[in-house]
Amino acid sequence: MRNLLITLAGFLVGTGMIAGIAVALPRTTNVTVTQTSARAAIAMSGGMGSTMMSAATTPAARKLTIQHVQRGCHVWSNGTTTATTMRLHRKQGQRLSILDMDVDAHQMLQFAGPAHLSLGRPMMMNHSVTLSFPKAGVYRLGTKTVEMPGGMSTDVKTIGPDNVLRLVVTVA
Repeated sequence: MRNLLITLAGFLVGTGMIAGIAVALPRTTNVTVTQTSARAAIAMSGGMGSTMMSAATTPAARKLTIQHVQRGCHVWSNGTTTATTMRLHRKQGQRLSILDMDVDAHQMLQFAGPAHLSLGRPMMMNHSVTLSFPKAGVYRLGTKTVEMPGGMSTDVKTIGPDNVLRLVVTVA
C-alpha cells in the first residue's frame, strides 16, 4: 500500500511539473509549416515512411491570428507583424488558417476574387477557419464583428473606434 501511495504521489507531482512547464514556456511561431505538418503526420501515422508522403503532398498553410488590442480592439498578426491590413502571397491551392484570439466574434467576408471561397460560420475566441485558394488572382477579404450570445466583448474596454480588418491575398 505504501509503494502504491508513493507511486501515485510521484505521478501527480510529475504531471503537475509538466503542466507547469507547458504553461510557463513561451509559445513560438518560428516552426515552419512543413515541420508542423510532418510532426502531426508522425503523431498520427506512427511511422516515418508515410510521413514523407503526407508532408510532401500537403500544400503549405500559413497562419494569421486576429488579436485583441486596447487601441482599436483588434488587429491581424502573422507572428512578427501586427496591422489592420495584411497582404499575403499564396500559390494556387495553398491554404490560409485564421485563428480568432479577439474577444469579439468575427465573420470572414469576401469582397472580391476570382473564385468564391467557403468562409464558414462566425469565429468566436479560440476558433479558426481555414481557407483554400483554388484559382490564381487577387482575393480581397475582411472581417465583420458579430454579436454572439455569451460574448465577452462588453466586459473589455478599448480606446477609440474598432479597427476595420482587411486582407489582400495574391494567388499566383
